[in-house]
Amino acid sequence: MITGNLKALERALLHPVLEKVLREVVVSIEQWDGRPIGRVDVDGDRLFCLVQEDLTEPADERHGEFHQEYLDIQLLLSGREWIGVGPEQYRLEGLTHPHPDLWFVEVEQESWLALKPGDFAIFYPGELHRPLCTHGMPAPVRKLVVKVHKSLLA
Repeated sequence: MITGNLKALERALLHPVLEKVLREVVVSIEQWDGRPIGRVDVDGDRLFCLVQEDLTEPADERHGEFHQEYLDIQLLLSGREWIGVGPEQYRLEGLTHPHPDLWFVEVEQESWLALKPGDFAIFYPGELHRPLCTHGMPAPVRKLVVKVHKSLLA
């Protein structure tokens, strides 16, 4: 997992492909501000963006999740969001698997990232994360999730 802010990309020491995605595809919050909700294709199923609006929820109402084929770059566009991260170990047996590259996990322990607009978190395949959490009252958020197929980093 890597965290950072769009205004300080040089400090994140990103893989060149991920830095290019953030500089040339994501660019800025303003670039995505007026975009409609939904999928934006960049390179077919290898690289695409999901513009999302949702409500945060208490952590106990959210599932932990991970992916095996895609990296997630989760960029907060507006609002406040907490994302649970970890643990390193979890079992695959009996997991809910509602989409081809999405597994839900019951989280036993985790740490927390607090995101504000412009902050991003990058989750590599297999890294557990619990997005859209709040430690207060549910509130609206707008975010961009960039899906990067792991083959692009090979």
